[in-house]
Amino acid sequence: MPLQIIRNDITKVKADAIVNTANPKPVIGAGTDSAVYKAAGEDKLLAARKLIGDIKPGAAHETSAYNLDAKFIIHTVCNPWKGGGNGELDVLADCYHNSLVLAQELNCKSVAFPLIGTGAYGIPHDDAVEVARGVIRAFLKDTDSNMKVMLVLFDKQSVKSAAAVSKKIKEYIDENYVEGAVADEYSPMRYERISRLNMHIPQVMMNLPSGAELQKSFAQKVFEYVDSKGIKDSALYGGKYEIYFPKQILSNMRKDSDYHPSKYVCIVICLVLHLTLDETLDLLERAGWTLSRARKADVVVRACIDNGLYDVALIDDELESNGCDELRKIK
Repeated sequence: MPLQIIRNDITKVKADAIVNTANPKPVIGAGTDSAVYKAAGEDKLLAARKLIGDIKPGAAHETSAYNLDAKFIIHTVCNPWKGGGNGELDVLADCYHNSLVLAQELNCKSVAFPLIGTGAYGIPHDDAVEVARGVIRAFLKDTDSNMKVMLVLFDKQSVKSAAAVSKKIKEYIDENYVEGAVADEYSPMRYERISRLNMHIPQVMMNLPSGAELQKSFAQKVFEYVDSKGIKDSALYGGKYEIYFPKQILSNMRKDSDYHPSKYVCIVICLVLHLTLDETLDLLERAGWTLSRARKADVVVRACIDNGLYDVALIDDELESNGCDELRKIK
């Protein structure tokens, strides 16, 4: 079941579990925390919260929901925003993930989240929305869960931030994709040109200037990026959202410089490397692939990369909302 983003007061939402942005200490905090206590019944909820004690950042603990229209309140704690260089977003991701794991352990069929950390903790709304959408969607996909998950937005800024990413993607698609268009790279004339060229490749190679070299292969260019960015091979086939591909593919690329994977894997490698759109198109071309302006799914991927979205879960979300198959099915 996909993530639902709704606008409401979270204390008025009906769900098996309501997530609360809690104070790390067993006291009533501000913002969402204060609203949840007031709606649930301050005395009873505070007494239950004291039994839990201090909550570490990223952790999640449950209490009864008391007067709320829910079974449980899941309390989670994020870190105050200090510019983003202190792991604030990693802790925020843990808040969502651990709350979802706990909700699943409690056999919840539905759970409602506020936009955690955007009040007193000062996490930027755009960053908060991106983390929430990415973690929730990845969890639902990886666990094949039927849990109904709602991201409940209350203030106008949260709603605006949630819509901003999708709006950028839609605008890009409107500007770069015309349904029914026939791109040059997929036209019969191009295939005819390629056939004619293939017939003359030996002659063309014979006529290359002395000392001329072919461009680096896909695999060679990938490892050039890996070295220049100072990352390990493991970064290309593993990660927090478990969205990558088998280690064997990297081994194949190391053994054979002419080896190139499927289009999906090539795109994911570009995402992991955080390449620009121009760099992505160049790297894909070295593997014989492209992101065509005549294929809607390709245009959505182009739009995401051009807008700095590199998370596969978020890209899958945009593909789904635009009526396309998930990234893994792109050919």
